Amino acid sequence: MHRYVTTTLLLAVLTCGACLTPQKTERLELKAEKNADYHYQLAANFFAEKMIPQALRELLLTIEIDENHADALHLLGFIYQGRRNYTQAITYYKRATAARENFYIAQNNLGTAMLAAGRYDEAAELYEGLTTKPMYNTPELAYNNLGWAYYKQGDHLRAEESIRMAIFLKPSLCLAQNNLGVVLLDRGDKTGARRAWTKAVNECPKYPEPHFHMGMLLHARRDPKASEWFRRCYDLAPDSTWGDRCRSYLEVYPQR
Repeated sequence: MHRYVTTTLLLAVLTCGACLTPQKTERLELKAEKNADYHYQLAANFFAEKMIPQALRELLLTIEIDENHADALHLLGFIYQGRRNYTQAITYYKRATAARENFYIAQNNLGTAMLAAGRYDEAAELYEGLTTKPMYNTPELAYNNLGWAYYKQGDHLRAEESIRMAIFLKPSLCLAQNNLGVVLLDRGDKTGARRAWTKAVNECPKYPEPHFHMGMLLHARRDPKASEWFRRCYDLAPDSTWGDRCRSYLEVYPQR
């Protein structure tokens, strides 16, 4: 008896669902879209307040309602990348770029996650495509990241060319100046490396990494002035990886 009633009720529900008019279907879809956007806005607010578990909960609710909510998928990728879960980050970034055409920010972030995961060939292919997009309004980022992908592949010549293009497009891009210094040093051009890091420091005096590299150049020559660069680096970011590295070299030099 119960099995019969249950089956009948199921058939009734399926029959009613099949009888939805296009207008009712459209209203339901619009309601679901608004509901998804509501949860996404909550997630964005939680993320802004650095309440990450709450943001994740709302984002998962968002994509449960709308599995192709591009902004929610992108933010999920961003959060997982911040947690160094690059596999999850790449998965969500890919879904975001599939859900929205020309979602260039998500494409760029997908590339950075691939770089962090050591997937240099995929990252290079992605950025090669991104640099050809005429509507992409920050191509300097793509060229810089493409250069770094080439560098990690061991192609220092193309790395230098791409990073120089990034600097041409935006001379104040300190990250590109810093990366150029790294590439040039590996190519044996210490003078060029020093010039690039000096520009990075001048443009972004609170950026610790080029301070470290400048210190290392002097340290290799056993120049005591290296300690000044390591000190600045440490003071700028004492609780970072660069701060730790600079502090370890500071211990080599006598305190003044």
